[in-house]
Amino acid sequence: MSCDRDNISYIIMTKLLRKNKKIWKLKPVWQKVEGFFTGKTVDRSVLGSYNDYRCNKFVTNSRTEIPEVEFVNRNRILVTVGCVCASVLIAGATPANAANKVEIDSAVAGLSVAMNNFYAGTENPEDELKDYLQSAPEPVQAEPEEPVEEEKEVSPYENIAVSRVGEEGYVHIRTDANTDADVVGKIYNNCAATIEDTISTEDGDWYKIKSGSVEGYMKADYFVTGDEAEQVAMEIGKSYAEVSEGGLRLREEPNTESGVIDTLWQGDIYTVMEQEEEFVKLSLGQDDDGNDVTGYVAKEYVNTYVKFDEAISLEEEAEKQAEEERLAKEAREAEEELRRAEERERENRREETSANEETPSPTQAPETAAPEAAETPAPEPAPAPEPAPPVSEVSDATRNAVVAYAKQFIGCPYVYGGNSLSGGTDCSGFVKGVYANFGISLPRTSRSQAGAGRSISIDALQPGDLVFYASGGSIYHVAIYVGGGQIIHAISESQGIGITGLNMGRVYCAVSLL
Repeated sequence: MSCDRDNISYIIMTKLLRKNKKIWKLKPVWQKVEGFFTGKTVDRSVLGSYNDYRCNKFVTNSRTEIPEVEFVNRNRILVTVGCVCASVLIAGATPANAANKVEIDSAVAGLSVAMNNFYAGTENPEDELKDYLQSAPEPVQAEPEEPVEEEKEVSPYENIAVSRVGEEGYVHIRTDANTDADVVGKIYNNCAATIEDTISTEDGDWYKIKSGSVEGYMKADYFVTGDEAEQVAMEIGKSYAEVSEGGLRLREEPNTESGVIDTLWQGDIYTVMEQEEEFVKLSLGQDDDGNDVTGYVAKEYVNTYVKFDEAISLEEEAEKQAEEERLAKEAREAEEELRRAEERERENRREETSANEETPSPTQAPETAAPEAAETPAPEPAPAPEPAPPVSEVSDATRNAVVAYAKQFIGCPYVYGGNSLSGGTDCSGFVKGVYANFGISLPRTSRSQAGAGRSISIDALQPGDLVFYASGGSIYHVAIYVGGGQIIHAISESQGIGITGLNMGRVYCAVSLL
C-alpha cells in the first residue's frame, strides 16, 4: 500500500464509519487520538472548521488537558490525524458554512505543511497511524445522564379517605373484615383515614384503614376516596402554625415594612388563613363585632401543618371520658369548698354580731354625792369571739372554683355570638357564662367586661382574673387566667375552648372581679 494521504484518509474514514456511521461525528476518533498523548495542552483551533461543528457538543472548549501515555511521534501523529479529520470536515462542509470560508482556507494551508512534516519525519507514517487506530482501546461512550426529577411538595391532602357516616353518628372499626370481629375503635363523620388495603367479601368491599392511632377494617361504603375525598379534605382540614421563635412580630401586610399588630411567642399555635411564598396569614380570633383579627408573619419562623379529625380507639375514648369525669369532679369539689368557706364566713359574722349585742354599752353616771358603800366586784367581761377567717379564704375558694368550672368545657366548640358553654360560644360569652355560675353578672362584650372589675397589673394576676388583648388600642379578646402563665378561653372556630399560654397575643390589661 502506497504511503499517501488517500490511504490515511481511508483508514480514518473506515474507523469513523464503523463506529458512528456518520462522517461528521468526530468524537470516537478524537477520543482515540487523545488517549495516548502526554499531558500537553493542545490547541484544537488548528482544526479550523472543526469548531463549526461544536453544536454536536463533542467539544466544550478549544483547549484540553490530555493524559500522559507513552507513544512514538505522538505529537506528529496528533497533528496529522487532526489535519485529516479537519480535511474530512471541510470537504463535507455545507453552504451554510460559507461565511467561514476565510477561516477554512487559512486552516487548510496549515494542514498541508503539517502533513508534509509528518511524512518527512516518520519512517512508516501510515503503519503507525493504522496500528494505533486498530490497537487503541475503544472509547468509552458516556452514558446519557438521567434527568433529575424536581422534588414536588407533597400535598397534605393526598392519599386521604374521608368518612361519611351520616346520621349514624359513628361507625365501628373492627379487627377483621366482618361484622362479627371485635371493635377496636370508632370513626365519626368527616374524619380522615389512610386506606392500606381493599378486601372483597360476600357482603361487599372492606377497607383496611389507619386513622389516628386506630388500625382496622371498615365497610368501604362509609368512605369517599380519590378526587372527591381530596376536595372534602381541603374543606375539613384545619391548618395551624406553631411559632418557633419568641418575639415574632405580627404585621398588617406581608412585608417587613408594614405596621406591627402584635407580638407572638414561641410555642403558641394559631389558625392559618392563607399561605404566601414568604409569609403566612394568621388569625388571632374575632373581636366583639365578629371581625377576624389577622396579620402576617414570616414563614421561616413558624411550623405549619394540617390537622384532621381522626378515629378514636376504645382506650382513647375511655381516657377521654375519664378526664371529663375528673374535671367534673374537681369542679364539684371546688364549688363545695367554696360553699363551706362561705358558710364559715357567715357563721363567724353571726357570732361577731351576737357578741357585740351582748356587750353592754358604757353609760355615764350623774355627778351626785352618794354615801360610801361597800365595794362590789366588777362583772367579768364576755369572752372574746374567735377571730373571723380572713376574707381571702372565700376569695381564694372562688378563684379555684371558677377555674375548675371553666375547665369542664375544654374542647367545646367556638361559635361567634353563642351563649352555650357546651354547645358553642365566643370568648366574651364564655367568660360571662362561667362567672354567671357564681352569681357574678358581666356585660356581653369583651370591651365592656374590661371596665367591670378592678384593674390590676399583669404581675398581680391570680387564677380567675380576666386578661384582655387588643390590637391598635381596641380590645378584641378576653380570657380567664388559670395560673402558671396560662389562660383558658374560647380560642377560634378551629380550636374551640382550650388552654394556651398567656402571651398568645399582646396583653392589653387585666381585671379582677374577686
